[in-house]
Amino acid sequence: MSTADDGDTLPGIPNVGKADLDAMVENERPDPREELADVEADTDLGVSMAEDAQRVARGEISGDEYWEKYDEAAAEEFGDAYRETPNPAVDAGDQTVSTETAESLSCAVGSMDTVSTETAQVDDGEGGIGTGGEKWGMVIDLQKCVGCDSCTVACKSENRTPPGVSYNVVMEEEHGEFPNVTRTNVPRPCMQCDNPPCVQVCPVSATYKMDDGVVNIDYDRCIGCRYCNIACPYGARYFDFGENYDDEVEGAGEITSPEYGVDRGSREEGKSPIGNIRKCSFCTHRLERGEEPACVETCVGDARNMGDLENPDSDVAQMADSSRAFQLKEDEGTDPNVYYLK
Repeated sequence: MSTADDGDTLPGIPNVGKADLDAMVENERPDPREELADVEADTDLGVSMAEDAQRVARGEISGDEYWEKYDEAAAEEFGDAYRETPNPAVDAGDQTVSTETAESLSCAVGSMDTVSTETAQVDDGEGGIGTGGEKWGMVIDLQKCVGCDSCTVACKSENRTPPGVSYNVVMEEEHGEFPNVTRTNVPRPCMQCDNPPCVQVCPVSATYKMDDGVVNIDYDRCIGCRYCNIACPYGARYFDFGENYDDEVEGAGEITSPEYGVDRGSREEGKSPIGNIRKCSFCTHRLERGEEPACVETCVGDARNMGDLENPDSDVAQMADSSRAFQLKEDEGTDPNVYYLK
């Protein structure tokens, strides 16, 4: 790992190359076949669909080509769950299929509105989750992150995530030998990609992108096939196996987070989100109340910043446009809405 100092690195913080940071992310990703080993859905189909979904994000194949290739296999594997939802919607950006191609597939034809569930209303009764005019983005200053993991703890507390599910992790690598030691800390939430392979690969349209830039998961539609887990280049998705912290905290499973504006009450076997895929949502329910995500509000080093990427006057937009800014795994073509400052 590179530790050469170019004069712009703060004392105690190694000058780590972007390729090294990308490698840290890659190490967090699950092994595709191990991830799907206990899933009823076909493993070979999932691996192939995930790999090609990443190719769509990179612009190597089109959404039309993707679904023409997998339509028959997806219909055979997932039946009515596949046939009854647009896969993907015909108006969902560059990753989508044309209406002509959609009409030739064995799944339904529809717009993003037909994929999106009825959104929860905000307090004033107007609009709903994801319907605002912002395009939410996050900028994380790696020079300020101290690796305290307060973001991880705040996220678990806010979103009531169970064991094995952590929307925010801080990847760490140590360099040097004591006492001359430095550490690289890289917080990794969901990247909320503009070209998300997880949306492309989902055979039942349970994952889709909202107008505000946040990638949503419809817990009531998700079938837990985990194809999206292995399609995500960032390892930012998790399966809810139904475990709880009841042994450590009395009543821990009695209340779940109102993710996406929906309060699902106590955790019960067979009830979503148990058996579903879960991930960071930028604390959408907090954004709708005019609050920052829990990880941003809690960050002791003021390393995290949240705002509207499409407002050129916002601090986040200006930081994302600075010479220090970069995205993780840029070669994947996903165009994340999470930026880092080197």
